[in-house]
Amino acid sequence: MKAGSLVAFAILALSACARGPSDHQVLVESCVANGETEVTCSCIADAMQKNLSKELFTKTADAVGREKKDMMSFVGELTVDEQMSFSAVLGDMFACSLTGEGGE
Repeated sequence: MKAGSLVAFAILALSACARGPSDHQVLVESCVANGETEVTCSCIADAMQKNLSKELFTKTADAVGREKKDMMSFVGELTVDEQMSFSAVLGDMFACSLTGEGGE
């Protein structure tokens, strides 16, 4: 029984590695590549993860982080409801940029 559990754990660990970086990390890396500090970028990604639906957060990470789409172009292609979700997080994102320390 223990061997079976070990095999199952190993498969789960390998599948997690195969997925690559998390959506959060992908967004942070994309933001840093655009000239922001890692602290600011992590704060922005935190705000997005907290305030956007999981689906929209993943969609953003895929488009902006993995496909390297321009954020403004990406947001312009979203539905009105998705754009409204983004508008709700703008204040937090702006605070991150102002302080460079998470707006706290």
